[in-house]
Amino acid sequence: MLLERMSSTICSQALSAFLGIALAGAVSPPAIPYSNSVVEVQMRAVNLHLDQSTVLEVRRLRGQLVPTQDHQPATFDDATSFKMRLNSAEIAVGATTLSDLLNQRVFNYPGAPLKNITIKIENGRIKQKGAMHKGVNLPVEVEGSVDATPDGEIRLHAQKVVSAHVPVKGLLHFFGEDLSALVNIRKDRGVRVEGDDILIHPSRLLPPPQIDGKISAVRVEDDRIVLTFHSGAASELNPPYKTDAYIYHRGGVLRFGKLTMTDADLEIVSESHQKPFDFSLPEYNRQLVAGYSKNTASHGLIVFMQDLKALGPSKG
Repeated sequence: MLLERMSSTICSQALSAFLGIALAGAVSPPAIPYSNSVVEVQMRAVNLHLDQSTVLEVRRLRGQLVPTQDHQPATFDDATSFKMRLNSAEIAVGATTLSDLLNQRVFNYPGAPLKNITIKIENGRIKQKGAMHKGVNLPVEVEGSVDATPDGEIRLHAQKVVSAHVPVKGLLHFFGEDLSALVNIRKDRGVRVEGDDILIHPSRLLPPPQIDGKISAVRVEDDRIVLTFHSGAASELNPPYKTDAYIYHRGGVLRFGKLTMTDADLEIVSESHQKPFDFSLPEYNRQLVAGYSKNTASHGLIVFMQDLKALGPSKG
């Protein structure tokens, strides 16, 4: 009996030790935060739709998708899950898009000093018209030149200010004031007025994803403002499919729909092979469903999407 009890005790202790070792080996290693899973990105000739009215005409772009949260990688279905950090880029913004941004984002709050804003670009100069609220609504027009500040902001220098056909700028200067005394904007809007300069910070002006990058130059082309970004060099990526218009993602972790790519190798191109490629981040899945994909020999993925304009308006 004693031998049986001893044998049973030894077996029980051995089993417990074995289970302890097995369970210890089954414990997962600490998860690496997704904030370290940066995805390299390169674009050429893409009309990038950030929402229904904001379109960035990306002529070239090299940068990274940087996750904003530790628990979630860069995810197409959540534009707040990442920011786009630019090494270099050339991006054009149309006058209509800029007007929509000012109306829907900058001055879309109770008590805003301006509303019903329209932007026109004529002869290399910016003309901004709107209604200024000063007890009553007064029509106002600001005209001036545009350039980049040393801090990487867009600067519209007001050379002419007219309200109800009356020149205002000279009158303000006569009383020792400037444009900043006329228009006071909330500080979180991405636009501020200093002296006779209207300063625009793109990272706070645009809808998600947040774009981080220093503007090194600004110029006017037809009815567009062309922004050049330069925040440091990055080597060119080599997409597997050779075409003039594409979005290429390499490395890091990338999620879209129910799929998660580790060591991402994803190229998105236009099924029509036309440029610019019309791509919408909010509606990428409609474009994906209408297209097709191919695997590469290195386990990457090439997605041929229909252009957004070819799909027409969403039924949902």
